[in-house]
Amino acid sequence: MRLPGLLGVAILVYLISVLYPAKLLDWLVPLLSILVILVVVSRIGMYVRLLGMLMLGIGLWLLAAHGAGWGQVLLSFGRMMNILSLFALVPLIALPIELGRYALRIRLAVARRVKTSGLLYMITSGLTYIASSFMSLGAMPMMYQTMKPSMDLYPIGEKERFISRSITHGFAMPTVWTPVTPIVGIVVEMTGVRWLHIIPILIPFSLLGLAADCLIAFTLSKRRRRQLAAISEMSGKPERDDAGDAALLGTEAADNGRMTEEGAAKGAHPSHILLAVVALNGLISLLESRLHLGFLLLVTLTVIPFALVWSLLLGQGRAFLSLARERLPQHLGRMKEQFYMFLCAGFMITAIQSTGATHVINTALGAIKQTVGAELFILLIPLIPLGLAFAGLQPAVALALAAEAMNPTALGVSVEIAAIAMLTGAAAAFMMGPYNATASMMAGLINRSAYKVSNWNLPFTAAYIGMVTVLLIVLELTG
Repeated sequence: MRLPGLLGVAILVYLISVLYPAKLLDWLVPLLSILVILVVVSRIGMYVRLLGMLMLGIGLWLLAAHGAGWGQVLLSFGRMMNILSLFALVPLIALPIELGRYALRIRLAVARRVKTSGLLYMITSGLTYIASSFMSLGAMPMMYQTMKPSMDLYPIGEKERFISRSITHGFAMPTVWTPVTPIVGIVVEMTGVRWLHIIPILIPFSLLGLAADCLIAFTLSKRRRRQLAAISEMSGKPERDDAGDAALLGTEAADNGRMTEEGAAKGAHPSHILLAVVALNGLISLLESRLHLGFLLLVTLTVIPFALVWSLLLGQGRAFLSLARERLPQHLGRMKEQFYMFLCAGFMITAIQSTGATHVINTALGAIKQTVGAELFILLIPLIPLGLAFAGLQPAVALALAAEAMNPTALGVSVEIAAIAMLTGAAAAFMMGPYNATASMMAGLINRSAYKVSNWNLPFTAAYIGMVTVLLIVLELTG
């Protein structure tokens, strides 16, 4: 059996074991998890391999120190299959966007109506925000391919930095609340917070972050236009502003057939995506209030039927099924590092819980809280996933470790505030962490290093952390 087949079987067996519990499946899921680790360990990078081995070593040491038998050791594997199932199936929800060819309509609208680079930044960041609410990481290459041709229509000094920041910032903002982002499910499941209780705060805050980013970009665009006007006046050459360049180059693009009305007419209207975002979140909210299923499982089981119905409404139901059969094995094949890291982290977390080490960790955290004070302790929580991201852990893995190790109730911290602090910290990690998939994907798209992408995001990430600090203080004061 090839690797994608093995990973697919592991996910399928896990989902069946949750929906139809059986003693045999309780043993089969851990066995498959061990088999996955053994198969992929030789196919991943050395650094990731060593991190996983470290977590396995810590888990085995804790279990051995408490006299655990081999049966308990075996059953400690498979803890994070719920997160991996979501990672594996969520990308399928992006297929209707591809089948609907929404990008064609977006590209033509940009060429016709966007007159300044500041407005182009706002449009790019805003559209990425909407797409990220559905597609998670898949939004980044889609928006890059959609908006990159438009970069040439404006006098932008560093085009790679411009598009990198607009897409990365737009991508990171909705990750604090959208149910298709695994970090939301991780925090909801591990802290016990209700998703419906935190989204009234997180959605407006994410929009505020998006607005702040766009305001900064618009201000910089106005400053650049004034500089260009001053240079033109000093040189005696006629001024060519953003609008003039856009009109001229837009005409050339149309003449070359790169952006035609005939092509755009084949694409569905982009407003469908916004309606789908509202419909999906409404459906998840309804199901969470009615069904007694874990949040991660609920989202995992919802995304495929939702995507299929959307494709059927577009008249692309058969194309969706065909494309899903083609893309799912490809996606699973690229998930080997995620499977390895999450299964190793899950084993360590289970060992920590079953041996009582969680109490030791919470005692230590409680001592830190007493030393620095409750208010400052809350403000330090967002820095935990950000710091772990710089240590080489993916934000989702870092958040899983932090959320599992920290018991808000035992620490005397509001569960809602702790969840908000963790999620906003993870969003900052998405923007700044040089080792996570966000920076790596954008670096590959623009052919720059992940460290360069991380450095470009530093100013806004610092401003965002400042906004998070203010939010947490207000929440603490208002109770």
